[in-house]
Amino acid sequence: YEWMTPVAQYDQKLNISISSDSLPDIFQVNAVQLKQLVEDEQVADLTNVFEQYAAPYTKDVLNQDGGNALLSATFDGKLLAIPKMGSGLGNTNVLWVRTDWLKALDLPEPKTIDDLVAIAKAFTENDPNHNNEKDTYGFALNRDLWGMFASLEGFFNGFGAYPNIWVKDNKGELENGNIQPEIKQALQKLQEMFKAGYIDPEFGVKDSFKVSTDVAKGKIGMFYGLFWNMGWLAEAKIANPDMEWKAYPIVGVSEGNALAQVPFPVNTYYVVNRNAEHPEAIVQMLNLQLEKCFGETAEPSIYNVDADSNPIFEYPLIYSEPPMKNLDAQIKVSSALESGDTSKLNAEEKGYYDNIMTYRNGDMAGWSAEMNYGPESSLAVINGYAKSNRIYNDNYFGPPTNSMTQNGATLSQLQLTVFTDIIMGGDINQFDKYVSDWKSLGGDAITTEVNQWLQER
Repeated sequence: YEWMTPVAQYDQKLNISISSDSLPDIFQVNAVQLKQLVEDEQVADLTNVFEQYAAPYTKDVLNQDGGNALLSATFDGKLLAIPKMGSGLGNTNVLWVRTDWLKALDLPEPKTIDDLVAIAKAFTENDPNHNNEKDTYGFALNRDLWGMFASLEGFFNGFGAYPNIWVKDNKGELENGNIQPEIKQALQKLQEMFKAGYIDPEFGVKDSFKVSTDVAKGKIGMFYGLFWNMGWLAEAKIANPDMEWKAYPIVGVSEGNALAQVPFPVNTYYVVNRNAEHPEAIVQMLNLQLEKCFGETAEPSIYNVDADSNPIFEYPLIYSEPPMKNLDAQIKVSSALESGDTSKLNAEEKGYYDNIMTYRNGDMAGWSAEMNYGPESSLAVINGYAKSNRIYNDNYFGPPTNSMTQNGATLSQLQLTVFTDIIMGGDINQFDKYVSDWKSLGGDAITTEVNQWLQER
């Protein structure tokens, strides 16, 4: 090995290799690194390689989003990277609620923001776990505000606010979602909830993993997150079988008016050193990974997660997955559960079906599969978003602009600092200064570049 490093330090270590032009044949980069490599002409043109070597299934998977992922890796008409495909729709938020606490306090299911606040109040003040102690919080968020577990995208969406993506104004031009007035309204409500004690006062030092630990210990009754979040609570369910959770659609100011934001799902790319002798190897490896994980000859028990629950899918150098894989699986698995006919399930889907049947027969080990893929699961909620067109897509999916590269980290830190301070009781009018600072610290330049990209498409 030239070098090895913990994942958290990979980007920093790779940046040194990029600056010294000491690069392997094939490696993983983020969008900013990709842009730098392209500008310095350090990566190979994969246009003809992909066309010649990509299997039909590989081409199908990488075009299932309408070609936007491949477009984000294309510069001046040349494909210079392979995007790591994922699901934008599959990364929308759902609202997770402890339904055993709802029942214990005789509360209705949440349908509006007001309902959510009322439930948070009851979960905090009315002893939902019946232990005669004031040791619960109604609503959770993590210190980063966004991301995997106890994130806030879904909460903001309820106010018609779309943080961290690009929205269209009434002229059809792109604006950043972070500086819209609806963001201020959502922050105001979070501040009220924090002041009332419905949110853990120590959230500012707890990442997603620490928040999930609090949830597993029975300290929290409601949070926004991703479809797979119950997987992190699987051991807690075994320890406490009476704990019940359910995924609900995000709620709005009025019933049924909230749109779930859909992020652009690609933020990782694979590139080939311009001096590599066999650039086609990247496509051949991707063909193999996609086929053995998801294709007609897939063997998920070997290539996805093995019998000992080892995540084998994390090992390949190149990895992608079909954007609609999990959402389609939920529909097929639920149909099979209703009919009893499993003949139309592929190997991976049959695994989910078997786990659900295991749970329904009394083994808690299959619970998370029911929560993810069952007829009333989180993925059923997200499929409902799509069916009812309750989604709002990120309107920018181009490569990082020059100003994004230069100023993106500064603007992200500014957002985190200001938003966190407001939630924890700071002056709500800080938001107006934040908007002004965002614009002057590079936001206006980014907006100009993003709209130039829009005009050139």
